[in-house]
Amino acid sequence: MTSLYQLAVITLAATLAACSSAPRDDATVTPPPEAEIAYELGDDLSPREQVTWLLERAETAEIPLKQRYQLQATELLLRELQNALAEELLNKIDITVLPAELQVQYAVLSARVLRNQGRFQEALTVLNDSKLQDMILLSELTRQLQVSQLRASLYALEGMHLDAAQERIYIDPLLSPDQQEINREGVWRSLSYVPTRELLESHRNASNRDFLGWVELASIAKDNQGDIDTQVRQLDAWTRRWPNHPAAGNLPGGLANLSEMAAEKPQQIALLLPFTGKLAPLGKAIRDGFIATYHQTRARGNPTPNIKTYDSSNGENVGQLYRQAVLDGAQLVIGPLRKEVVETLLNQVQDFSVPLLALNRARGDNFPDNVYQFALAPEDEAEQIADIAANEGFERALVLTPGSEWGRNVADAFSSRWQTLGGTVITQKGFNSQANDYSKIIKDAMQLDLSEKRAQKLGWLLGDKIEFQPRRRGDVDFIFLVARPQEAHAIKPLLAFHYAGDIPVYATSHIYNGIPAPAKDRDIDGVKFVDTPWSLTDQAPEKAAILKEIPQSRHYQRMYALGVDAYRLYPRLQQMAQLENSRVYGETGSLRLNASGQIERELLLAVFEDGLAKNIPLTDTTLDKDIHDQQAPVSQNRAFSQNSNYPAAGGAR
Repeated sequence: MTSLYQLAVITLAATLAACSSAPRDDATVTPPPEAEIAYELGDDLSPREQVTWLLERAETAEIPLKQRYQLQATELLLRELQNALAEELLNKIDITVLPAELQVQYAVLSARVLRNQGRFQEALTVLNDSKLQDMILLSELTRQLQVSQLRASLYALEGMHLDAAQERIYIDPLLSPDQQEINREGVWRSLSYVPTRELLESHRNASNRDFLGWVELASIAKDNQGDIDTQVRQLDAWTRRWPNHPAAGNLPGGLANLSEMAAEKPQQIALLLPFTGKLAPLGKAIRDGFIATYHQTRARGNPTPNIKTYDSSNGENVGQLYRQAVLDGAQLVIGPLRKEVVETLLNQVQDFSVPLLALNRARGDNFPDNVYQFALAPEDEAEQIADIAANEGFERALVLTPGSEWGRNVADAFSSRWQTLGGTVITQKGFNSQANDYSKIIKDAMQLDLSEKRAQKLGWLLGDKIEFQPRRRGDVDFIFLVARPQEAHAIKPLLAFHYAGDIPVYATSHIYNGIPAPAKDRDIDGVKFVDTPWSLTDQAPEKAAILKEIPQSRHYQRMYALGVDAYRLYPRLQQMAQLENSRVYGETGSLRLNASGQIERELLLAVFEDGLAKNIPLTDTTLDKDIHDQQAPVSQNRAFSQNSNYPAAGGAR
């Protein structure tokens, strides 16, 4: 409970108890308009004093004015983040005497309390109750909009992104222009989470015209990522077909710049990759992924860039290779691959007049203009898992990673993000797969040795041997695991052996090699992990072609995906630099450019079930922000917005 309310607990508790007394028989009193209540409340009271004032009036008021005061107090408590007090007050309200208008308000407040507790499905059940729907339709418009926006945020939090988009599309004509801008950003954000196949299926079954247009537009944005010219033709056809669509006037996601990007894309590209030496298989896989997308584009009859390759296996002359590529006519240089070689190139070249898309990240965060860095960075995965775990409501993490410098770096990335989100790392342990020390590490992490020592001490005191079952520590909400398949196959069963089998485990993509192996992977059933669309889906035409033409390709799947996405990125880098929310839907993840010129990835979420990786919809918390402090109709809120730092709420914003 915050300090704002510490002095009010006794007063508020007594008032709540008084408000739970039996209602009066006379229920015919007409409640004054909310504006009159706001006028009575005045502008000079603190939030705590406003709550106390409302509840004191409720103690002596007639029905339904009594409940109106209580509901307004609940709204204010929620705005002040006093969820427990808001829930307590709601439980005191006699819902059997509420008129329809107040029943809807009660349902909205109940759903918001449940949402704040992470009980999203229960909140949706409250709002979608069949008995409530007619009452909602008869409510004031601002209340209807509030219900729909709350529903949309809950759908997004549950990973039901198509439902979230539909809810927002439904209310869009009822909003003001400023509200529509925010609402349409929410529509686009939700549709970006929906797989292309699901978009196409929903299009076949839909009847709402605006929804059909949105789905078609999202399909264009997500499909043909490697063929910008085909996208331009599809977008032109969409614009002719939907001239009056809500999205036509302000195309989302950078689509308005598509024609410009197609016209200005580089005509010659240099690939600086290791084609000899120990990294040659990786360099060739990246090249082959790049070329596979190139051929997909040519097969559609669209123009493709000239491609020249340069062997960067000798990292010492990488600066000379870049300059030679520029002299040869390159308008974009892609590569090199090794982190150390990227850093050498940045030291050897001072002026990147021709843009560079490096395929790794150099250390630091201050880089020359025209330098972009694209890597399969495990740090991105660690940070995303922290976000996912926070959305699940977890607070305390146990970290298990390899004891190497690489493992510690990934652990540090997770811990930094986790602590920023308000979480706590209970302990961090590094294992050594060569020493096969998994059992000892897990036993130490779970503090089973302390349990054993307590039992030994008790046995000595009693002078007799006692039977006991070791008890693991109880302060761990989940485990963050960085492990390769063989390591994970050993660690997960040992967690159960050491009485920790019930603790949720979240892992990076290293736990899965992208090849289904149900007989082996049953050992890691229940583990949730993030991975690339390339590994978890079979939608990319390039993947089918590579698997068919290159039998040994299964060993370097993520490198092929890196090459595919390098091709998808090459015409779009300038757009991504100029448009903050611009994304490329790649095979290594949903890609965006940060302020340091680094490509960040949002991966898919999956879980092992019966030894097979099964996709789980990602949740989205961004849509929750614009309704967090939202109140019911504007006329009820003058007192809430006066002399405070909180924005006035009036339905959708």
